[in-house]
Amino acid sequence: MALFFPPEYLDTADHALYRSLTPGMRVMIQREFVGVSYLRRFIMLGRRGEQGRFRSEQLAAGRFLHRRQSISRLVWYRAGLVRSYLELVFRHYLFGFLVQLAGRKHELELPAPGPGCYWETPVNLVVLRWMNRRRPVWEKALEECLGRVLEENVRHHFIYCLRLCVLALRLYSRSEMAAEAAAVRALCRPGKIPLGLELEFSNLGRRAVDKNCPAALIEADPFRNFEYYDSFQLEDVTWRLGGYVDTHEHGRRLFSLTRYGGFFEYSLVRVDYPRTYTLPLTTDPAIAAAMISESIAFIPEIRPHSLHVNIESSGPGPETPEINDYLCLLLLGGDLDRDESGRLRERRLADREFTRFVKLRRHISLVTQEPEKVVEFAFLRLRRDFDYLPVILALKGFQAACRFSAGTRELIPDLVAWACRPAPLPAPALARFVDLVERGLAREGVYDAAFLARFKSQLARRLARLQEELAHSPENRETHT
Repeated sequence: MALFFPPEYLDTADHALYRSLTPGMRVMIQREFVGVSYLRRFIMLGRRGEQGRFRSEQLAAGRFLHRRQSISRLVWYRAGLVRSYLELVFRHYLFGFLVQLAGRKHELELPAPGPGCYWETPVNLVVLRWMNRRRPVWEKALEECLGRVLEENVRHHFIYCLRLCVLALRLYSRSEMAAEAAAVRALCRPGKIPLGLELEFSNLGRRAVDKNCPAALIEADPFRNFEYYDSFQLEDVTWRLGGYVDTHEHGRRLFSLTRYGGFFEYSLVRVDYPRTYTLPLTTDPAIAAAMISESIAFIPEIRPHSLHVNIESSGPGPETPEINDYLCLLLLGGDLDRDESGRLRERRLADREFTRFVKLRRHISLVTQEPEKVVEFAFLRLRRDFDYLPVILALKGFQAACRFSAGTRELIPDLVAWACRPAPLPAPALARFVDLVERGLAREGVYDAAFLARFKSQLARRLARLQEELAHSPENRETHT
C-alpha cells in the first residue's frame, strides 16, 4: 500500500527516521495524520461497499491533507500563540498514538463498548487515565519535542505525527496501561440506555460567544478565544474526542472580517464533522462520569464551563415533570455560587447563559441510519473535582420516569426567578423527585433492589445537604427571620 510522505522532507533526518519504522508504524502515522477525514472516508466508502478502494486512496488523501495541514508563516511569527496551540496539538497526537498502541488486538483486556456505542470509548478512557496520572513521564519529553520543532521552524503536521509516533513508542508501557484497564473494568456500572456528552471549555467563560467581548479580554487568553482553531487544524487533530469550536452563533464577526471563536468543545456523541451521524459514548454511567473528569484533567490550561448530557429516550414515562423536579436537578448539577456582589445565585440561569433547560433532539445513528430520539439536559455546570456519577444516574432515572412533550422553554422564567434568589424546596418535592428517579432507574431493568435502595438514600442525603446549605445562607436566614 502506497503511503504519503511530504516531498519537502525527502533526504532529511525525518525521512531517515520514517524509513526506520516498520510498515505497521507507518500506517499508524498515516491514520493519525488523516485523522477525522480517515474515519469519515472509511464510513462513507464502507456504506457504498467500496472498502477496497480506501486502501488505494491513502496516498491521495495524504497529499490533499498535507496541502492544508500546515501552519501559515504569518501565524508562525506569533510565538506565544504558536506555543500554546502546539502544546495542545502535540498532546492530542500523543494521545491518538497511545490509543492506537493500547487498542491493538489482544493488547489489553478492555471493557466491551456499549451496544451501538462508539467502539473506542474504553481505550480512550484507559489512555486518558494513563496520561493524567503520569504527566511527569510525558510532559518533559513533549516539551523537548516542541522545542526542537520551534527551533527548526517545522510547520507541517505530518512531521509532528512522525515525531510523536516515535515518542509514543518510547513511552508506551503495556503493564501500566493494563493497570489502568483493570481500574476501568472495576469502575464499570453497565446499563442499557445510551448516553452522550458535550463538554464546553473556555478561559473567557460565558463571554466566549459574546459578540461584544472586549478585544483585550480575548488577547489575554493564551488561545485568543480559539479564534485560531482552524489555523492549527485542531478539528483534524482532536477528532478522537470530538473536538471542535462552538460559536453558538454561526458567522459571528463575518462582516467585520475579523476572526471569530467560541467554546472549545469535546462532543462525545458524534463521528463526523458535518454532524450528520452520531454514536452514543456509552451505556455505562460510570464510564460517562469518568470520561468527564478525565477530559477536564487532560486540558488543565482551559477552564471547564458547561456540560450537556444526552440520553437516548426509552419512550415516554408515566409522569409529567413539575417545576420543583427541575429545581432538584439544578440543586444537583447546576452552578450555585455567589456572584461578584456576594449574592447567592444559580449562575448559569441567572446570567441567561441558555434558553432551554431540556432539549428534545433527533440524532441520526451511524449504525441504523435512523433518527433516534434523544433528551439533552443542557443546564449543567462543568467543574473540576466533582463526582458526576450520581448526577448522571439521577438524569437517567428522571428521563425514564417522565414524559417531555415540548422541552422546557416555557418554564425558563420561573427557573430564572428561583436562580436569582435560590430558596429551599418543600420537603415533599424532594421526596417526590427521589421517588421519580428510583422508579425511572427501575424501568431500565438492570439495577437490583439493593443498588436502587443505596442510590435512593445517597440521592436523598445529597439533596438534604444542599437544602441545608440554602437554608443557612444569609439571604434565606433573613427572609425566615
